[in-house]
Formats: sequence, C-alpha cells, structure tokens
Amino acid sequence: MADEHAQIVAEATRLRLVLVTYERKLLEVECDEVTLPGKLGYFGVLPGHAAMISLLKIGELMYRQGKVEHYLGIGRGFCEVVDDLVTVMVRVAELPQEIDVAAAQRELAEAEALLPTAAHDELDQALARVDAAVTRIQVAGRLR
Repeated sequence: MADEHAQIVAEATRLRLVLVTYERKLLEVECDEVTLPGKLGYFGVLPGHAAMISLLKIGELMYRQGKVEHYLGIGRGFCEVVDDLVTVMVRVAELPQEIDVAAAQRELAEAEALLPTAAHDELDQALARVDAAVTRIQVAGRLR
C-alpha cells in the first residue's frame, strides 16, 4: 500500500515532454526535469513550473528520468509549459544515434570557412550553421 502511494505521488510530480518537428513526433516521455536552450540562455523545467512560452535557439535539449540524462540536438523553435506538460516545437531535432558525426564535422569545417568572408547579412546564417554542427557533435559524443 505504501509503495503504491509513493508511486502515485512520484507519477503526479513528473513532467510529460512532447517534442515535434515539421516532419514527425520525435519524442513523448515522462521525465523528472527538462533543460532547454532558450533564446536568452538555457533554462530548466521541473514539475510545478509556471506556465510559459519561450523561443528556443539551436542547442541541446536534456531530459532526465530518475538519474539518467538523455540529450537531443534541436534547431530553432519554441516551447510551451502548461500543467507539467512541456511541448517543444522545432524545425529539426536529432537523437544522438541518428547523428552522422563525420558529416557534422564536415559541416562545421565548411561553416567555419565561410565566417571570415561572410557578408553582414550572411553572418547569422553562417553562425547558425556552426552552432548546429557543434551541437550535433556534442550530442553524438554523449552516447559514448
């Protein structure tokens, strides 16, 4: 009986994370914590978080189940937090096992080569390519 009550309390204090891209629902999980790359910096969401909407930048999304942390690479988008439901809507998202590290390293080299000669209006795009490649490499590296 006590174990049953503890399980009900634990489930009531968890988050539901739903991550969708333009193409697919990539993830729907119960978790204890979510960390997201907000436009103004990384922020965490725990059960009971206030309702909010935030713009997201390219970076790592982390969600924790118990003591186990899981990472994904995400592109720009936004998230909504309401009643322990974290909904993330982004252009692209990749699980670590989906990332081709060699391709990401090539993309990083190509993007870095563009930086010195990028015109002012092209600089944001070149920097976004660098951020995306670095994020993909970091997320894939977390599998090891």
